[in-house]
Amino acid sequence: MTLSFAFITSTLLISTATAQKFDPYQLNGGLVAAVAGKDYVLIASDTRLTDGGYGINSRRYLSGRIWSASSSSTSLSDVSSSNTPNHSPSVTSTSPSSTSTTQQQLTSRRFPAEWEPDGSLVMPSINILDSGVQTRKMAQIESVPDTIPTSPSHFPNRLPQTNNMPIMIGSAGCASDCESLKRRVRLELDALEYSFPTGSSSLGVQSVANLLQQILYGRRGFPYYSFCVVAGIDQQQHQQGRHGTPGAVYVYDAIGSFERVAVASAGTGRELLQPILDRLFSETQLRNNPAGEHAVECRDDGMRRDIMAVTAGNQRMGVAGSLRPPVETTVNCSWEEAVNNVARAYRSVAEREISVGDEIVICVVNTSEMRDGRPVVDVFNYPLKRH
Repeated sequence: MTLSFAFITSTLLISTATAQKFDPYQLNGGLVAAVAGKDYVLIASDTRLTDGGYGINSRRYLSGRIWSASSSSTSLSDVSSSNTPNHSPSVTSTSPSSTSTTQQQLTSRRFPAEWEPDGSLVMPSINILDSGVQTRKMAQIESVPDTIPTSPSHFPNRLPQTNNMPIMIGSAGCASDCESLKRRVRLELDALEYSFPTGSSSLGVQSVANLLQQILYGRRGFPYYSFCVVAGIDQQQHQQGRHGTPGAVYVYDAIGSFERVAVASAGTGRELLQPILDRLFSETQLRNNPAGEHAVECRDDGMRRDIMAVTAGNQRMGVAGSLRPPVETTVNCSWEEAVNNVARAYRSVAEREISVGDEIVICVVNTSEMRDGRPVVDVFNYPLKRH
């Protein structure tokens, strides 16, 4: 009897005992997006950092969300508009002129881009005043130094990058993995530029996109829990001397699979954001290209074809038979419309996704406005829902 009781007790203890599981990942939220235009590129992110659940660690987190892929030796202030005179923070109201008057205008703050020494985009300094309606007062923005402090291991006598075009990466997921990935990418770029000095040229957005793919795929066994988008100016067409060169946007999964698209999103809430952006930019495409509306309606089965899709017959290009992407890689609208569409989409997602909210920061690189041979880089800040 005693033996049976001991056996039953030990069996119950074994069945109720649970092993402590080790989970190296934590989803800290974050929703990043990028849009490539005919003469600009923009990247956006919300600023909420969660603890993986309903807890909020920070409402103004941007360090691992938007960062520059330029090497540490490159002065990021060279491609910033903050060095130009008479360019102070201003209030901007963006709304397409062709939309209805009932559409709510989105008021934001526009200010020059500033960058941290580690490459992160500087979060704007603001005061939030709650007086029935949320208003914002921009604090005095310090000017960006001419050079960014670098570690002693960098070579001080290296030639400056005079034709550098800004390349930005947005990452969302596990905050620690995003920070680790940022440092790894920038170290790899430092090593490449010092091993293969190119004088006045620098790596283009295609090279950075391939490098990021190799880094992510190299960790496929224990991947970075980071979902990325890459945004930059098409360096090849810029070197051909064209004014207003197009942007290039790439979207990734956690193990490095990527493609070039016109509108990309990644992170928490991507399933909500992507269709909204596709719809908004498809309407913009139809409005700016009336001939395209007839093209999408003329299918035999009566279904609408996506106006951004490229037919199979038009994908082949060149004598070698190389293929272009199956979708358009740029949107046909102004950067003001693109900023407005992205802000509207984020506001819609913030109403439905608990991990998205507080603020949205949009960084725009505009090649149609060149100063000293470099594109203007501006940042827009919009309020989102504060759950």
